[in-house]
Amino acid sequence: MPEAVDPSSLPFIDWERIESFVGFGQPDALVVFIGLEEGLKCEDALLEDLTVRSTYSEPVMDLMKAHEGIAGTEDYFNPERAPRQPTWRVMADLMERRGGNPAPTGQDRKRYRTLDLGRSHGETLLTELLPYPHPKTRHWLYARFGSYLTRAEYETALLPVRTRMLRNVLSEADRDLIVCYGKNGWPDFKALFDDVDWRPDGIHCVGTWRGTRVVLTNHFSRSDFNTDEQLADLARVALVQR
Repeated sequence: MPEAVDPSSLPFIDWERIESFVGFGQPDALVVFIGLEEGLKCEDALLEDLTVRSTYSEPVMDLMKAHEGIAGTEDYFNPERAPRQPTWRVMADLMERRGGNPAPTGQDRKRYRTLDLGRSHGETLLTELLPYPHPKTRHWLYARFGSYLTRAEYETALLPVRTRMLRNVLSEADRDLIVCYGKNGWPDFKALFDDVDWRPDGIHCVGTWRGTRVVLTNHFSRSDFNTDEQLADLARVALVQR
């Protein structure tokens, strides 16, 4: 575990802003993706990452603009050089199919995720149950800052706050589809929605909330979404006409 640091030696980190940040894209997007927490591309650049996030001017930001200065993401929005990003790949495939493309290619997915996914001009909102970027849930990088010494303490403090916040966000606009990914988070995802009759469908769980299709599924980085057939199955479950 990293040693505690003297707060006076740190760059300014606006924890309140980070904890109240909603996500990327359009606040009133018809399609919302909800994950457990953001990943962290470069653990050694955590301070720089938090410093950038402390400058976010709005609770919802354009995905490309928000990643300016985030280490390891320099080519993420270049259609020619963008590296593989498994989570965004699945989102892009689903959005391509929603837009009428019945069989997206790898290039179709790359184009969508680099140019349209989570963008202020797009149709999606990308958000998370928990606000601190982190590479793996079994490690805890934030004890050195003094606020939350363990992940359990962090989740106990912030999950109720974030749940209330996200419930309000989801209620502020009409939504066509909400996809929550990460099976470990299913109980917490379900807490976002009242009066839903959940039913299993393959590896997924589906329900209707205020007329909106809600899908709970496994994390998009898992092997459950490697093939075109697996991606088509997610679309089958998710893209049901209202």
